[in-house]
Amino acid sequence: MDYKQNFFDRLTDNSLNLNNYELTLANYIKENYKKISFLDMMDVSKILAIDPKHINSYIEKIGYKDYEQLRNVIRDFAMSELSSTDRFEFSLININPKINNIKNIIIKKEISNLNKLMESFDEATFCTVLEEIIKAPEIIVVGTRSSSIIAEYIEHMFNRLGKKTTKIISGATDNFNKFALFDANALVLSIGFARYPKETIRTVSFFKKHNFKIVSITDNLMSALSPLSDIVFTIPCESISITDFYATPISVINMIIVLLSQIDKESSIRYLNKYEDIAKDYGFYF
Repeated sequence: MDYKQNFFDRLTDNSLNLNNYELTLANYIKENYKKISFLDMMDVSKILAIDPKHINSYIEKIGYKDYEQLRNVIRDFAMSELSSTDRFEFSLININPKINNIKNIIIKKEISNLNKLMESFDEATFCTVLEEIIKAPEIIVVGTRSSSIIAEYIEHMFNRLGKKTTKIISGATDNFNKFALFDANALVLSIGFARYPKETIRTVSFFKKHNFKIVSITDNLMSALSPLSDIVFTIPCESISITDFYATPISVINMIIVLLSQIDKESSIRYLNKYEDIAKDYGFYF
């Protein structure tokens, strides 16, 4: 039985002795779990006409400390099922379309993601990821759809530091024309967040089949990338409406870049000087 089904079974477990309020809430969560991802507790209270004290009582019964913890658990599996239309429609519940309101919502959400990253940062796994990147003779970074932006950035910055890196940002077959040229000991660094593009999964599966080591940066352990990966580093990446929020993944990548540059300062300076010479000769910048 999977995690999601276990969660649903727990909501109405006979041992809980649920009252009518709690049973109504449990059934609402089961039937509207995608929508719950975008509702705060007061929204639920108004929709069901249930006092918040009854909601808190139920949440404690099923083993969570507060509504936010329950909602985060639901988001772990719900976000991978949400279409762009779902995200847009559900977000309309709380979003007032005025510039100042949107500004506050967007910035607060990014700050919330960053705060959660600070609180949940898995230093041991991060160090393992860093070690694998350092020792790998070559990096193949895979990120498609909206994650292609992150893959582009990683390739650019790693190469500036002299870390041979190639990006794969689509599932097109011509990406594999150079497959025979990849070092057999290359590290595949995959980037993917809910809804986990099939292009990314297919590409990473191909490398898995050919015994490449795979490190994934994703949003939770139930990610479609997790079973394909040797190492999984998870980061909070909650979004609003149809947008993707990437302050946390870019922050993690920047940590890696800065640490790489500091670990071998002489090499970093040498490659950065080469880059600056090329930039000056070719006229990259004004």
